[in-house]
Amino acid sequence: MPTPLIDKEKLQIVPMGLADLESVFNIESRCHSHPWSKKLFLSNFGSRYFSHLLLADEQVIGYFVASSVAGEVTLMNIAIAPEAQGQGLGGVLLKFLKDYSKAKDEEQIWLEVRASNTYALKLYQKLGFVEVDRRKDYYPCEKGREDAVIMCCYLSL
Repeated sequence: MPTPLIDKEKLQIVPMGLADLESVFNIESRCHSHPWSKKLFLSNFGSRYFSHLLLADEQVIGYFVASSVAGEVTLMNIAIAPEAQGQGLGGVLLKFLKDYSKAKDEEQIWLEVRASNTYALKLYQKLGFVEVDRRKDYYPCEKGREDAVIMCCYLSL
């Protein structure tokens, strides 16, 4: 049975709180081959962090975790629940992150992505991110390690 399309007009993006950790961790563990631990998520709350949830019908279907230091935002983690993928929802979250960062007078957004994640690379490029470097053998994978592509979106251009 195909996954029903999500009405983008009814989506909500709200700040992530500690009470959301179980929902976020559930998505994290289904989306990533090497998921963050709950302890790692807990370490990303505080004044320099801003993390948000994507809600559909008041259910968490996605999230991002970001930090900000000296005008630079780092997107540390982002995921959309597997059953909601392929509907442009990652783009909805990233556009929100860009607008939110601009409103806070941030200058750049940085991220790292697995070199094999071609879908994410195309999405990031479409939204104005450019490749600026690579970290060789950065990510663990099934057969050894793979490169991280370092990307930046310059918000003041």
